[in-house]
Formats: sequence, C-alpha cells, structure tokens
Amino acid sequence: MRNFVVDYSQNGRRVVKGLGYYEKKPVSDLKQLVKNCAREYGNKVGFKFKSSDGNIVEKTYIQLDKEIDSLGTALVAKGLKGRRIAIISENRYEWGLCYYAIINGTGIGVPLDKYLPREEIENLVTRGQVEAIFYSASYHEMMREISKTNKHLKLYICMDDIALEGTDERFTTLQGLIEEGCLLLSEGNRSFVDAEIDRNAMSILLFTSGTTSVSKGVKLSHANIAANVTSISGVLKLYPEDVHLSLLPLHHTFENTVGLMFMMHMGVCIAYSQGIKYIADNIREFDVSILVAVPAIFEAIYSRVQDGIRKSGKAGLVKALTKVSRTLKKMGIDVRRMLFRSILEKLGPKLRLLVSGAAPMPADVIRGYEDLGITFLQGYGLTETSPVISTSNEFINIPGTIGFPISDVEVSIDEPDENGMGEILVRGGNVMLGYYEAQEETESVFTHDGWFRTGDLGFIDKRGILTITGRVKSMIVFTNGKKAFPEEYEMLLNNIPGIRDSFAWGYKTKDGDIQACAKLVLDTEYFKNNGDPTVEEIGEMLDKEVKKINKTLPKYKIIRYFVMSRQDLVKTTTLKIRRSIEQERIQKVLDDKGLEMRKMHKQLID
Repeated sequence: MRNFVVDYSQNGRRVVKGLGYYEKKPVSDLKQLVKNCAREYGNKVGFKFKSSDGNIVEKTYIQLDKEIDSLGTALVAKGLKGRRIAIISENRYEWGLCYYAIINGTGIGVPLDKYLPREEIENLVTRGQVEAIFYSASYHEMMREISKTNKHLKLYICMDDIALEGTDERFTTLQGLIEEGCLLLSEGNRSFVDAEIDRNAMSILLFTSGTTSVSKGVKLSHANIAANVTSISGVLKLYPEDVHLSLLPLHHTFENTVGLMFMMHMGVCIAYSQGIKYIADNIREFDVSILVAVPAIFEAIYSRVQDGIRKSGKAGLVKALTKVSRTLKKMGIDVRRMLFRSILEKLGPKLRLLVSGAAPMPADVIRGYEDLGITFLQGYGLTETSPVISTSNEFINIPGTIGFPISDVEVSIDEPDENGMGEILVRGGNVMLGYYEAQEETESVFTHDGWFRTGDLGFIDKRGILTITGRVKSMIVFTNGKKAFPEEYEMLLNNIPGIRDSFAWGYKTKDGDIQACAKLVLDTEYFKNNGDPTVEEIGEMLDKEVKKINKTLPKYKIIRYFVMSRQDLVKTTTLKIRRSIEQERIQKVLDDKGLEMRKMHKQLID
C-alpha cells in the first residue's frame, strides 16, 4: 500500500503527518492566488450565475481581477486602509469580489452569517469593530435601521443598484465604488494594487457557529488560508473543466476556503446556486461536476434519486445492475456510469465528485453514490484550522472515517484511553492565530508544545486513518465513568420510520444519575399517510423502536426516556445541532411543568 502519511513519535505522542496523493500546487497568499488565476486562466469563464431575468451570466478570472483592483482602490481612497469591513449577503459573484477587495490590500474581512437576526448582526458588527459593510439588497432595510443607531459604521455598500432615497451620505453602491476606483486607477493611483500583504497578520475575522457555546471570533491570516489551500491541492484532483456549485453559505469557513478559494486556485468554474430548492435544476443547467455540501443535502438528493427509481418500477433492475457493476469493479472494470447513464442524466450527467463535511454521513448513502460512479469523500475541519484537517480519498475511502490528514498537517491523540481514543490535536500552518480578544481562551486550546486542541474526540488506526467519535463538550459521561456520544444515538434514532431528526443528551436526575435521553422530531406527513395515529399511539410505536435499539447497546448506554416534538431542531447554517440551545429548551419545559424526564417519557412537548 502506498504511503499517505508519515507516522512517528514525538514527546511520547504518536504523530501522523499527511503526505497527500497528488503534486501540490503552492500559493503563498490570497493576493497571489487571484493574480495567478488571472494570469494562468485568463479569459476562461470562472463564474456563472443567473440574472434576475433568468439568463446565465458569465465572468472571467481577468474580469474578477480588474474589478477587485478597482473596488480595492476605491475602498483605500475612502480611508478604510487597515479597517474592518463586513460582508452579509446570499452566495453570489459579488461576495467573492468584495471579500478579495477587502483582504488583498485594504483591511480585515469580517464575513457575517446571513441567517442571523438583526440584533446578533449588530452585536457582531460592534464586537468586530466594523467600520464598513457590504450587503445585498435584501438587507437594505435592516442596514437603514442599523444606521440610525450605529455611529461606528462609516460606509454602507449595497451590492445591487437600488434607489438610495431616504438614506444618508454613508450609503453607496458597489458599482459606484468600482467606477470611482477605475477612474483613480486611470489617474495612476496604485495604493491598493501595490499594497504589500503581511502574510502573518490577521486578515480575516470569522465568528464560529457556537454549537456548544457562545460564538468566538477566530483570527486567520493569509498564511493560514494559503497553507490550507496548498495542502488541499495535494488531496483533491480537480481540473479547469470542472464546475463547482456554490451552495453552502460563503461566510462559513468550509465554503469560504474550499468552495471559493481552492476552486479558484485550481481554475474551476464556480456556479452560484439560486438556493436549496433549485439544487437539482442548477446541477443540470450549470453542468456541475463538483458539489461541496453537508450530509443533510446529500441525503436529500439521494432520497429523491431513490424515489425516482421506485416510481419508475425499475428498483429490481437497478439492484441487479449494481451487483454486476460491483463485481466488475473488483476485477478492474468500471462500467458504473455507463450502466446508470439514465439516472445520471436526471441527477446531473457531469456530476463526478461530492465532498461532505460538518457531520457523519450514513454509509449506505455513500455506497449509493459510489455505485452510480460518483466519488464521495468526507472531510473534517474546524474554523480554527482554516478549516480542513483530513479527508478520505479515492484510493482508500472507508465510510465512518474521515481519512488521512491532508498534506503537511499533523494530527495526534491526546492522552488516548485503552481503545486509543482521546482528544484530537492538530498542528500545521493552517492553525489559527488565536481567538479575538480572548487571550485566556486562546491559551487554553493550545498545549505547551504548540498543538491545537480541537475539542473533538477520536482515534487513529494503524494505517493513519482518523475517526471522530464525538465532541468533548457534548460527550455523555455516565456515573460509572463510561462514555457515549450523542451522534451515535442520533444516527440510530434517525433511521426509525417517521423520525425526521433527533437530539440526544445526557440528562442529570435530581439524585445525580446521568441518563441517555432523546428528543425525537416527528415526520407528521409520514404518520398522516400511515393511519394518522394519535400522539399516544405514536409514542407507543416509537417506544418499541427505541427498545429495539437498546437491545443492541450495552446496558449502561441504553436510551432511558424520550420526548417528541414537531418543531425543527435549532441548527447552525451548516446544519449542526445547537446542542446547548436544544438542551436549554427541553430543560425549560421540564422546569415549567415541574417534572423529570421519566414523567415526560413519550410525551409531545410542543
């Protein structure tokens, strides 16, 4: 077997360092990345999106480069050199344009979560000491309201050409600034173009999703992102002919680094999705070959594929052909895409690579895509690591694992137990500068010898493959000292017919006992189409299913009690459960009723 890692010991720790699988394409900073794209790919179409009238608009890499220089020159002229500038908008070409104009010679970029309520946006703008903000037209009224009380923001820049009546002189448009910058450039102003990049200084301030705590500001540099982009180029084989569908929110580090910067670095065309409900259409009309997303999206797409197969009456034929193709593939003969051409035509005839992150992916879904001839890879990372730490690959791809560390990234396990499990540690050029205005917290997540504590628990097998078992903060520690993880319960519970989603946690009783409990989110349509049972009847049906699961678990790990809900779980924009919020919500119901979980067992709580 070829070597994907270097495996050695240091200071009593086993260290696994990624070697990559392909020749790396290095880049030193993000300004160089953009200039390389313009020089290397020139007039190649780098971006596609739909205009308001439904026509597909194309932009080249050279066009992007010129517009960045014009916009950046205008921003510097507005006195924003070294200042913090935020962005809030839907995924679109202008998002990347504004972002690069900020970080490649103007100041510090502060991407904001487009789904946040106004109060939280105001809070982050204040916390981040933001002095200007780019926004799309859908946020115009919000910006007008913010402008009435926020005196720190000096400039509000709308990405769309809209009427600005009723706003003060602080409001302007993106196109207006580009035109101003173009004029300044023609007059010889090179303040932005010739600006030197401090690779090691904070250039990006990203706020985490805060699944288990309050969001933290993560300080990232050009060197951090460039190191990650370079490393990823050694593990993902992409081509200038590829088209990536930008779907995950661009403010999120996964889409930011992988879906924008890495795709550009490899000359891939980026197509901007119109939204989740248009995914299927966008994949086909943009000739998408690559999709980076989260498990929930891939599961939904796969479910539609399976529904289509069942409705066509060809489920038996597909099953037989799958068996044949698997046998032939073992013999070195790959006929998958030929055998399943009709399915791929409907799904997306050029779709070849899916990359998932943020949460575990069911093994049957991974195998389902692979059976169609679509490579499915799982990655792992954190905002603090720019973000990618490891990924599976086309040579060794084991469902349930997250593959080898990527090129030049080192991984170790802190104080592994008898099973080799412990907190995952990471070291490399991709690791953040630290947390914003939180020196103590920064120091707490680094070991004395410079390793970053991820907060995730996992183990490394003999080959160097990494497996995640759960989060340190969400881990359930029973009174006997044994441990369990919510994720392992949730994967089992989500397979119960009629369960749309689930949340598991360690419930502490009044006498101090820790019990594994769960909240089950009901699929109301399922039950309506299956006899429309009462709440009590549903509770009894689910109780039987949970007991079946419990028979497969050690006695100490069994799910003691569950409650039911019709409401969606509170999640981040990448669909991770906000565990602290969910636990607080359930506890509030218990407190209001003055009951413990055993008294709420099988009850509907909303």
